Amino acid sequence: MLRKYMFIWKKSRHQFRTPFFSKSGRNFRGRLCVFHQGGLDKHNLITVDRFRFINAFGFVLRIIDDFFRTSFLGMVLYENGLLNFILLCEGVLKNGLVFSGALQFLKCPVGSTQRLGNIVLFEAISSIEKFPRSGAVLARSAGSFAKIVSRDTFKALLKLNSGWQIQMSTSCLAALGVSSNISFIFQNVRKAGINRSRGVRPRVRGVVKNPCDHPHGGGEGKGSPPVAQVSPWGWLCKGTPSKNKKKDRLMRRLFKRF
Repeated sequence: MLRKYMFIWKKSRHQFRTPFFSKSGRNFRGRLCVFHQGGLDKHNLITVDRFRFINAFGFVLRIIDDFFRTSFLGMVLYENGLLNFILLCEGVLKNGLVFSGALQFLKCPVGSTQRLGNIVLFEAISSIEKFPRSGAVLARSAGSFAKIVSRDTFKALLKLNSGWQIQMSTSCLAALGVSSNISFIFQNVRKAGINRSRGVRPRVRGVVKNPCDHPHGGGEGKGSPPVAQVSPWGWLCKGTPSKNKKKDRLMRRLFKRF
């Protein structure tokens, strides 16, 4: 069994990995558009199955910690021979059993997918689809989850971690349980070199810059920022709402569509 498992892993480890090239915050002209990015270590991007519409049980052969995702990834071998990487939920262990699909079961193991119409109310769910057959996009980071507050025949009302309550179709798929790696929030960076390896460059205060680089810059000696502190682009950044309420309403309407 061990030889068979090692053969599967060696055969598939290059199949799901693609090289990732960092842009370091620059656009197609090479001009800096996003600050504080660069110096990222070389990593391969692992392809993750966001759809999970297989209708089959599978065993978790391997659990890995991906660089680009806060949750753990699990390599699952299904009973039909298909091999995929999925986002794991808290409580799923190695050699554990998970189900991927839309079939209804009376009791499903943690980490399995079910339709929103078949999930018990107020149960923690993650990796939720926004529209049917579109792939999971909601509640995928470490420790995040959502709950079904109410439901009728065609719609389900979900409450997210952000406090939003959105309506979605009951045909959308979701994984049972909280996203894995809950202790990610307590991770200690320890030194600046770890952030540099993650692609985070140092940040410089505006008061120590030149006037051409920041509105707070210039002056003799240790200059203090003006009374109304602004961003590098001139808009107020303290005490003034920066939320676009019209855009927020449009986003809520988009989520309510099914």
